[in-house]
Amino acid sequence: MALSLSCTAGKAATHNIAGPAGLADGPGIWVNMWNYPSGDIDSYCQTLHAKGVRNLFIQTSRSNTEAITHPAELATIIDACHRYKIRVIAWSFAELQNPEGDADKLVTAARFSSTTGQHIDAVAANLEKDLSAVKVETYSKHLRQSLGSSYPTVAVVYSPLNHAPQVAHIPWKMLDHYYTVLAPMNYWNSKYAKLDAYTYTIATIQKVRELVGRPDVEIHVIGDGMGTHADSISQFMRACQQAGATSASIYPNYKVTAEQLDTIAQYSEFFPVNSRFRLAALREAMANGSLDVPANADPAASISRGEFYKFVARQLGLSNHFHIEQRALTADKAAELLDGIGALAMAKIHIPNGMTSDQALQAPVGSREALNLVASVVSIRSSNPHLKLAVGSPHRADRWFSQPAYAAEQEDPSAKSLTYLEAAQIVLQASPGVNHS
Repeated sequence: MALSLSCTAGKAATHNIAGPAGLADGPGIWVNMWNYPSGDIDSYCQTLHAKGVRNLFIQTSRSNTEAITHPAELATIIDACHRYKIRVIAWSFAELQNPEGDADKLVTAARFSSTTGQHIDAVAANLEKDLSAVKVETYSKHLRQSLGSSYPTVAVVYSPLNHAPQVAHIPWKMLDHYYTVLAPMNYWNSKYAKLDAYTYTIATIQKVRELVGRPDVEIHVIGDGMGTHADSISQFMRACQQAGATSASIYPNYKVTAEQLDTIAQYSEFFPVNSRFRLAALREAMANGSLDVPANADPAASISRGEFYKFVARQLGLSNHFHIEQRALTADKAAELLDGIGALAMAKIHIPNGMTSDQALQAPVGSREALNLVASVVSIRSSNPHLKLAVGSPHRADRWFSQPAYAAEQEDPSAKSLTYLEAAQIVLQASPGVNHS
């Protein structure tokens, strides 16, 4: 059972966050209109699937071409890709001399049908030639109105770190309004300077979030495949992991190389298998008010123990059950509730050596502690739907935590702290197992 994206604010619920439409979880590669795969397309897609590729971005037009430049080939590719669980995203290079005419090319691609009735899974607008706000909005608004509010769209733009003069004009908040996914072209092979793939990628992701001003913006990072090799592509994917990007792809110079495909095959070592669900969970938790994430926060940053406790108490129904308004729930009160139902004791949570309770609530929470706590709350609530606080439960902050029975039960100090994205995934996935009476 999964969770929907329509929880009522202030109320935990059992819903289903399905895999979002559009891009698939997994890596992608880009193909331009001059380099369509030829020969045995089925074998081509089989190879991509075997290397873990789940998104094929294929160019269907540019401003000076027909809307579908290779219709027969496109139909064959769509059918073959879908047989191997690869989503097909049509992209078009828009010069924006005629914004609505350019948008119509992608509308045509979205409505294109293969002989077996298969369709494109999403469209991507490549906006780098002219980024004047009026033209970009005319184009984007026409595209959105033509395809509908739920159709998955991708905005392909420069990395905000790029030195091209157009970069200063990118209307980030406008793009976020019209497009489902933002895809910065994160090309570290600069002709002006030698750039480090890892550092450049992290900075790109963080800057996009800052410019958009929304921590739950979906970012798909397009990596540099133009003459790059395994070492830099691995560093690129490691940076995407570190910064919490949702997905990534490679844009090759001509065609993706065997070395690049072999490196892409390691994608699952860097990205969670359900990263788009994780982002959807974060959005859900923010929308229903159970998780407080500041507008300028980095969702890949560590969440404090106190914020996590508040999140658990709200999303898993404790604040609702005990008639506490979500906004009135403090970290102290959340800890008191969790202690009162016996969850802290069941999870064997304790104050780290040398910390006061206040310091413990402000410190990052570890992954094992978070999982143990959520499992304890689910277990307690499922077995005792008419939950009451234990009589005589401690209310002093310094008694909310107890020392563990065994030193081995303590969280490994070197363990990675839980991020906001990971917290959302853990708690939202647990929600269906809770009786919210």
